[in-house]
Amino acid sequence: MEKILRGLAHKISLSLGYDSEKEAVIAYGLFAMMQIGITIVLAFLFGLIVGAPVEAMIVCFSVSIFRKYSGGAHAHDAMFCTVISVVYCTFAAWLSKQLIPIYHPYAMFIAIALVYGLVFWITYRYAPVDSPNKPIKSEQKIKRMRKGSFIILSTYMALQLFFYGASSHWPAFLSYGISLLLGIGWQAFTLTPLGAILLGKRNVVA
Repeated sequence: MEKILRGLAHKISLSLGYDSEKEAVIAYGLFAMMQIGITIVLAFLFGLIVGAPVEAMIVCFSVSIFRKYSGGAHAHDAMFCTVISVVYCTFAAWLSKQLIPIYHPYAMFIAIALVYGLVFWITYRYAPVDSPNKPIKSEQKIKRMRKGSFIILSTYMALQLFFYGASSHWPAFLSYGISLLLGIGWQAFTLTPLGAILLGKRNVVA
């Protein structure tokens, strides 16, 4: 599969007149798209197995969309990365269901305030995290990606508060809100040096 993607990247580069450096970026982007697609499919299937497919998708997409602008630690081995992503999405989806019996609105509100406060600080402190494959060289791009990260986080926070308010009328939103919180919490963790050490490498999926 890697040879096929590299061949496709080479053809695209030839047609556009790109050099080898830009060809490498295209190849990396194609591989990343394939990896994300596989992760989404597997997360959904395992989410079905644990009875939480919607929650699994909330975790998966909240991480991937945020990572588009913030970057983050990414395992050096693609297979290991996919396994970690699927396992976390499935576990977080399952956990969001298990926490419903002990859910308390005041505790959830405190958790939302603490997690988002910490995530905003981590994003300001570390984002964007670049990679050897897609280094961020210009100050303008750094500012653009950081701004995008904060816009995504603000959107998530608005959605989080909607889930929080709606949960009193529609119980399904209880686990949706927990899933979103677990998703952004994980992505913020991958921005930190500790996250890079755990996963073995700093990298960007964008």
